[in-house]
Amino acid sequence: MKSGHHRLKYHKGRFRSKTKRVKVIERYMRAAFRKMEMSKEVTSAHHFGHVSRVSLYAGKLVNFMGGQKKLQYLARISGYSHDRIRDPTELVSHEERSASYMRELLKKRYEKKPMKIIYEASRRHGELPALSEVGKNIVRDSIVFADKFFEANGAYIAFRRAMFMGERVDRRKQAEGKGWDLKKPEDIRKAAIEFTKDESVKRIKAFSDLSKIPEFMHPFVKYQVEWQKRLLSGLEKGEPGMINLVTTLYTEGLKEKPRQLDPVIKEYKPIAKEDAKFKKEAIDYLDGKLFTKFEELCGKKLRR
Repeated sequence: MKSGHHRLKYHKGRFRSKTKRVKVIERYMRAAFRKMEMSKEVTSAHHFGHVSRVSLYAGKLVNFMGGQKKLQYLARISGYSHDRIRDPTELVSHEERSASYMRELLKKRYEKKPMKIIYEASRRHGELPALSEVGKNIVRDSIVFADKFFEANGAYIAFRRAMFMGERVDRRKQAEGKGWDLKKPEDIRKAAIEFTKDESVKRIKAFSDLSKIPEFMHPFVKYQVEWQKRLLSGLEKGEPGMINLVTTLYTEGLKEKPRQLDPVIKEYKPIAKEDAKFKKEAIDYLDGKLFTKFEELCGKKLRR
C-alpha cells in the first residue's frame, strides 16, 4: 500500500494552542486522503468525511462524558487520525498500523501522556471497551462510540453500506458465482438488495446486544439500530423507495471511480416517503446535527 509519510507543517517548539493542533491534523489528513484517493485506497466507508465526523462527534462525546477541554482536543485529533492507514479490501487489520504510523509522526510534537492517549485510542478503536474499562480512557471510548454508534449506524449507514457493497471485490465475486451480470440493471438490483440485506442482518444482530454497551448509550443505540431495521424491512417487503436507494448507491459503488459518498447522498433523489426520510436523517447526520438527538435520548451530560 502506498502510504508514504506527509510532513506536518508546524511552528518550532510547542503549538500555540490546542485548537491549532486540531487544525494542523485536519489539514494533514485532508491532504493524506487526497493522495490515498489517487491510489484507490479510499472507499465509501473510509474517507475524509468519515474521519472528520468521527472527530467531531468524539469531541462532543468527551464533553458529554465529563471530560476536560484538553481531552476533547485529543479526541478531535484521534478522530481525524484513527484511520490513517486503511486497506480498501478490509482484509488487513488497520488499527495497529494507523496508531503506530501516527505515533511516529507525532511523538516529537506531543508529551508522552497525551501521545499515549492518542495511540491507545487509535490502536483499540476496532472493539468496544469492556464495561469495567469505560471511563478510564474516555478519548478511546469516544472514538469507538462515534465510529460504531454514529458513523456505522442510523439512516446514514443505508447509503454507505449499499455503496460499499458495490465497491467490495469479494461481493463482486459472489455476484459472479450466482451468475449475475453486473452490467445488467436487473442483476445489479438483485445484488444490491441481497448484499445489503445480508450485511444488515449481521450488523443489526451485533448492535442489538446491549449487554456490552454502556447503559447511558442504550437509548441512542436503539434509535440508530431502528433505522437499520427499517432498511432491512423495506428491502424484505420490496418497498420501492428502499430498493431505489440501495440500487442507486450500489450502482455508484460499481463505478471505476465512484464519487465521494457525502455528495452522492445529498444529490440522491427520493421516489417515496421512506427513502426521503432516510435522506433527511442522513443529511442531518452529515451536517453534525445528530448530537442533538443523542442528547434528547441520553440526557445532557454525565457527571465524573
